[in-house]
Amino acid sequence: MHSILRNKLLLVTYMLTFLFALHYAIPVYATSSYLHTFFNSSIVSAVYMIGSIVALIASIQVARYIKKIHTYQFTFGVALAEIVVLILFGHTKNIYILPIFFIIHFVLQVLLNICLNVFIQNFTLHAKVGSVRGLFLAVFNIGILISPFIGGMILKFSSFTTLYTVSACMLIPYLFFLHKYLNHMKEPAYHQIDLFAATKKVFNNKNLRAAFIGELVVQSFYAVMIIYSPIYLTAIGIPLTTYLTIILPLALIPLVLLPYELGHLADTKLGEKELLIIGLLILTVTTFLFVIITSVDVRIWVLVLLASRIGASFVETMSFSYYFKKVEVEDPSLTALFINTQGIATLLVGTTGVIIAPFLGDRPQLMFIILGCAILWSISYVLPMKDTR
Repeated sequence: MHSILRNKLLLVTYMLTFLFALHYAIPVYATSSYLHTFFNSSIVSAVYMIGSIVALIASIQVARYIKKIHTYQFTFGVALAEIVVLILFGHTKNIYILPIFFIIHFVLQVLLNICLNVFIQNFTLHAKVGSVRGLFLAVFNIGILISPFIGGMILKFSSFTTLYTVSACMLIPYLFFLHKYLNHMKEPAYHQIDLFAATKKVFNNKNLRAAFIGELVVQSFYAVMIIYSPIYLTAIGIPLTTYLTIILPLALIPLVLLPYELGHLADTKLGEKELLIIGLLILTVTTFLFVIITSVDVRIWVLVLLASRIGASFVETMSFSYYFKKVEVEDPSLTALFINTQGIATLLVGTTGVIIAPFLGDRPQLMFIILGCAILWSISYVLPMKDTR
């Protein structure tokens, strides 16, 4: 780890990762509730679904523009646009314009995430993929950990408008560090992104397929948690501010403490397969607990969500580590496909939400039943994978 931290530009990239995480996560668990004040569950699901579709299309085209403009300039422009759009999203009350701002905001965040991964990939040597990616996830998750508390306190004493303004302001120091340190970073050799060819390549390779499905499952878990858990817990009697300021900050601790150590363990001792399967089993059990538990006891929900994030950390770190040990920096189509699992997962979850929306009012646990079954099914794709150690 010490040799990693001696790289100044990598440290700056981790700083950008942390600031992006703050920007992303301060409002993320509150946004579905915010949209829910204007629209019903079916429309909220549809807005997330449309945002995911547009983000996927943008991701297919992104390499072309990064190659023409340079990663630094493209990232700077996207971050600047995101500041403007998010502030407008938080201030408008027009029900026709609001979804448009959200969709643009959703797409810009996906593009920023792709740019961050381009920067990180420049520092990734095969022997240290698990360590570099594990530390990347740990830094990102530190921001994820503290952000709900910040968001909850803002909502407790102010409004959604303030929440989105604060989130946008996190990108101001992001722009400063980006301009000061990364404006002359060497560009990797870009090729045109072809997500369809990359998908075919992944699913024809049992090892890449296992890692991709692992990541898709954990991103689907996150999407359900982001979109539906705040609405569900509010419906059973737990206030949104309690969820944000107490439950989530405690539950998200494993996402900070575990990724680097898990990545290092995968690099040096165990490999990824065993840890990935353990994570999926934990994730399956804890997801089904959402179906069973109806208590409003905050302590119970802290324990359930804490255990779920332990499983999620195992799955996410192992999928990241394994996949990028198999993918070269010059193959941006495979990289883009993996990064786009968040958008694909949100699309799948949003589409499912639209389809079952008529039943969610009486059976809000239905989404967690579907998710639990999907996670359990995914283990069958992980079992045949060849471990790296």
